[in-house]
Amino acid sequence: MTLADFTKPYSTLEAWAYDRFIAAGPVRFFQELFSKTVMKDVPHGAAVLDVGCGGGQIALALAEARPDLSITGLDLNTHQVARARRRAKQRGIDVSFVQGDALDVPFADRSFDAVYSVASIKHWPGQSRGLRECLRVLRPNGLLFVVEADRGCTLEDAGSFIDAVGVPGVFKPIALAAFRTWVAGRGIEIDETRELLASIDPPDWTVGRLEGVPALAITAKGR
Repeated sequence: MTLADFTKPYSTLEAWAYDRFIAAGPVRFFQELFSKTVMKDVPHGAAVLDVGCGGGQIALALAEARPDLSITGLDLNTHQVARARRRAKQRGIDVSFVQGDALDVPFADRSFDAVYSVASIKHWPGQSRGLRECLRVLRPNGLLFVVEADRGCTLEDAGSFIDAVGVPGVFKPIALAAFRTWVAGRGIEIDETRELLASIDPPDWTVGRLEGVPALAITAKGR
């Protein structure tokens, strides 16, 4: 079970539960951030890779906001890839979804102008290897943007996430405790992340907390 070991692939039931009950939170938080802030300087017609795309919600929201981009979603779970493909077809959005491993990205060197990942790195059994793979497929001066739950997040920011997911009021205390334990508690911590990034040469990494969001953001430029 993923709840016991976050580096294990989602089971069929876990993938369905995440897609049904959890994914809405990250989408609401990040679709505006990605389309209006993170991707604002990504050039017209750029090739973009979403690593750990899940059911494709963020990739599809980005494609609606930036239809000029050529977006590919990558996920280890075949059921999530199938869901993403169905969503794209139902909504008539041209996004490609591929099954594959973040630790062995199935694309050639320097294939993408931007690579991003949301709430996926905590599941990678080799985080430094996954980041190196993201850099490998990134073109020179391209953008790498990785977001993950912040183990040191404030109670207020965690509460904002629970509100965004739409948990009914009576269940919010339970959901908040579960988020702090099983999501943020299994997320990344800022000092540990800086140590991890220091071992990956060369680029100049930045890592910091996102305001109002229980998450850290890692950014770098392609070499």
